[in-house]
Amino acid sequence: MKKTAKKDTKTVQNCTCSTRHKIWGAVALAGLFSCGLLLGLSYSIDGMNNRKLLLGAEECDAIAQEIVNITTAGANEKNIDALRDLNEAYSNGCAGRLVIIEKSVPVQVSEQQPKIMATCSRIEQLLKERLFSEDSVEAWKHASNAYTYSTLAEKGCAENADMYKTLALREIEITTALQPEESLGTREVETVIDAYKKLDMQREAQAFLDKVEKLSEPAIDFILKMEKIINE
Repeated sequence: MKKTAKKDTKTVQNCTCSTRHKIWGAVALAGLFSCGLLLGLSYSIDGMNNRKLLLGAEECDAIAQEIVNITTAGANEKNIDALRDLNEAYSNGCAGRLVIIEKSVPVQVSEQQPKIMATCSRIEQLLKERLFSEDSVEAWKHASNAYTYSTLAEKGCAENADMYKTLALREIEITTALQPEESLGTREVETVIDAYKKLDMQREAQAFLDKVEKLSEPAIDFILKMEKIINE
């Protein structure tokens, strides 16, 4: 009886110990594997971080110089992304030497560029530089002003054409008031006729030439030349 009971007890004990060991062994193995995995990832991440912080002095200086070049010249829409990448690379790779750009400059190219003056306005601006003073008492200067105003009426802005035409006719009237037709030189006569022609006033130009011819009897060659100008 004792022998049998002892055998039964030994059998039960062996079965119980074997199951526990298997369970705890599996748990321990899983834990060991997890610890190894975490430790490996930690070393891997640290390694990557260390590599990001291992840029040499020359590399850092080159990046810093490029950042300075861009910011000094003025960041724009073409290089703002490159500037951002350079700043990030400098921050990550050059510990203790960080270049901080406090504010990105928004770029609006159209607002920074000077406005281009309309062509007709530019023509007017330049031609007006040729005008003589209205206070001048010399007839030829007013004849020249008449020609300039007629050119402004022809080549300037369309909305100002009538104003320049009026000013040209005014200068012709001043010219003949200061120096009557019979005493005008050929230069003044030709200038006045050219002004009339630019104003598309051929009839008035012919009337002016007829009056000059009647009063001063200029050379026939000059008369023929003026008539050709009027009729072209």
